[in-house]
Amino acid sequence: MPDTIAVLARRLARLERRVAALERARRAPYPPWRDVPLTGDTSVTDPAQPPQVRANLWDMLEFSGRIGLPGGRAIDDTVIGLLPEGYSPAVPRTVPVASDADRRALQLDIDREGRLILRVQDGGSVKATWISLDSASCRTDGDD
Repeated sequence: MPDTIAVLARRLARLERRVAALERARRAPYPPWRDVPLTGDTSVTDPAQPPQVRANLWDMLEFSGRIGLPGGRAIDDTVIGLLPEGYSPAVPRTVPVASDADRRALQLDIDREGRLILRVQDGGSVKATWISLDSASCRTDGDD
């Protein structure tokens, strides 16, 4: 029985933190977008859709924009960008992203240092010229 009470107390504490964050967010203006610095030979495919991120008041990172991949290939375990300072999640996160890759899904692993690491389903590489960050998001805190 004490284990059950402790588990319920932790859940209640998490819920109270989220409710407090939602109440704060309801009163505050929405945060602005920040550019995501790219690494290596990655590029901005469309100046009207640069890769950007913002941290909203609900402990979430929201992404938008497109990133051009060098040589028309998505290579597993390649660092393609860095989050601005202060935007790193408390724990590593995996975010699915859209692309023009034919047969395999692509994902971004975001580590605690803010590196955006491209992951190709089943490893290796696949033909892809861009990835889209539109509608991608992840939590920044350690709660799941």
